[in-house]
Amino acid sequence: MQEWKVSDVMTTPVITTLEHTPVGELVGIMSTHRVSAVPIVGDDDRVVGVVSEADLLPKAAAAGVTGARGARWRTAVKAAAASARDLMSTPALSIGVDASLSAAAKKMQAKNVNRLLVTDSSGQLRGIVSRADLLRPYTRPDSDIRQDVIDHVLRRVLWIDTSQVQVHVDAGTVTLTGAVGRRTTAAIAARLAARVPGVTAVVNHIRDTFDDTALARSRAHRTHPFSAEPFNP
Repeated sequence: MQEWKVSDVMTTPVITTLEHTPVGELVGIMSTHRVSAVPIVGDDDRVVGVVSEADLLPKAAAAGVTGARGARWRTAVKAAAASARDLMSTPALSIGVDASLSAAAKKMQAKNVNRLLVTDSSGQLRGIVSRADLLRPYTRPDSDIRQDVIDHVLRRVLWIDTSQVQVHVDAGTVTLTGAVGRRTTAAIAARLAARVPGVTAVVNHIRDTFDDTALARSRAHRTHPFSAEPFNP
């Protein structure tokens, strides 16, 4: 079962601007395109930083105030910024275009951010992924999830027909019923079904006629996934 990657859910194309862009123009870009952050790229189109609304707040807070008395040094620097180069946060947090959604979610949690820039191996910007994007698989229709379980799990991987195992999906919960020869086959079906994008839970009611779990755990008697007989690979 192929896991969804960041490239499957990222937003593209991404609005970017250069390091020398004035602050006023930055605000205009955010307002026009209704975005809360703008990646900053260098002359080689590689990402060098990002300017978010949080980076602009010190500028707004310092409006009409002379001097930096009472302000922290870092906010004072941003308050005095005239261009994206002085205002941007760097390095920009990014993730590879082929990274899994779980890897992106873990990085967002660890860094406490709402979005990540998506780059390729050369550092070129390919898109942007947000927390909302990572939740997109869970908005898939139940009918699409069911078809994926049938096509990719039962038929292509396990060679099982729907006359043997039936699939029912309700609000992302997959229920498997029917019968197979081996208990480990039923367990594999449930485990693979759980990896289908959009699945929130799996209820495994598949019956079996042969408990081969002891053989599967034994190094001396390993079994082929589709046979009830022990074999030596």
